[in-house]
Amino acid sequence: MIPEIPTSISKLFEAALARMGNNIPAFWAKNKTQFLIAYSGGKDSSILVLFFNYLKERYHIQTPTLFYLSHGIRSIETEENELIQFLKSTGFPFHFVKKKSQIFLSN
Repeated sequence: MIPEIPTSISKLFEAALARMGNNIPAFWAKNKTQFLIAYSGGKDSSILVLFFNYLKERYHIQTPTLFYLSHGIRSIETEENELIQFLKSTGFPFHFVKKKSQIFLSN
């Protein structure tokens, strides 16, 4: 599972929500809004996954689905294995698509 989010990060998430309007997560929860997060493995999308984990735990939004697409342009099997392990660790449903070889992995 995703490690516990430190208080300092939680405060940043709450500050971002305050700028967006604090009613948004409640609206999402009430309307059972579904989310698909395109995950690249980079820092930005990793923080986005943590943010949605925070929203899920604190505001009880729907569990997001993660999606990763490997274009297969270069061989990055080690990195892809790490990505798969991270996707599994979130507990979120995910789709991992490897375009070149047409491998499709879902949980």
